[in-house]
Amino acid sequence: MKRFCFFILTIFTLNVANAQWQQINSPYSGSITALTISGGNIFAGTNGGGVFLSTNNGISWEAINTGLRNTNIISLAANGPYIFANTDGGVYYSTNNGVVWNAVKPDLITVTGIHSVALSGQNILLGTNNGVYLSSNFGKSWTAVNTGLTIMNILCLAVSGSTIFAGTVDGVFLSTNNGSSWSSVNTGLMSTYIYSLAVYGKNIFAGTWSSGVFLSTNNGSNWTEVNTGLSNLNIQSLAINGQYIFAGTDGSGIWKRPLSEMKVY
Repeated sequence: MKRFCFFILTIFTLNVANAQWQQINSPYSGSITALTISGGNIFAGTNGGGVFLSTNNGISWEAINTGLRNTNIISLAANGPYIFANTDGGVYYSTNNGVVWNAVKPDLITVTGIHSVALSGQNILLGTNNGVYLSSNFGKSWTAVNTGLTIMNILCLAVSGSTIFAGTVDGVFLSTNNGSSWSSVNTGLMSTYIYSLAVYGKNIFAGTWSSGVFLSTNNGSNWTEVNTGLSNLNIQSLAINGQYIFAGTDGSGIWKRPLSEMKVY
């Protein structure tokens, strides 16, 4: 009887351990500046090593930098066949999983200082030092969409259906009309330095500097900390693949955690 109880306790302990954040194999170095998912593949951006691809949930990685003139990756975004890489030297896109990269409006970065790229249907959104810019013609022209923003330094963007989220050094802002107007949604956040955002269904994750990862299940109206097992709380990037959320940190590589353990379905 005691052996049986011990066996049950061991299984329970293992399940709890697996439910926490766990550090996984990381490419290049410990600092992962960007993450995005496309077709089950994980793309990781680094500072100086360019973009890396994993087709097996981070077990192994391959550098994919052909066509990139700058390997300091600030952010990544994916939509359908398109992967966008925002670098210190302009924005690039690939339609073949990063085998080849092509420049998109590389001069724009010298004007605005691009921090993030997001895709909403046929629209491209840029988070910059001067607010949010929107293009509906693949970057041929851009329109500033900043009404309601209290700060113009946009660090990250995420799209959930018709809703757009913007992360700034003054917290998270929400827009339901393609950026025509914004409102702040910060209740429960312990840090307003929002470096990354990720969407899973109706759930929004925010990666902060110094306070780890937060979850909102109601479009940002309230946020709850979800850091169990995470030893590095400086979160630079977030991405979701299958039933796992991945977090890129400053100095400790990539971590993952099951979504189901956080009651996210």
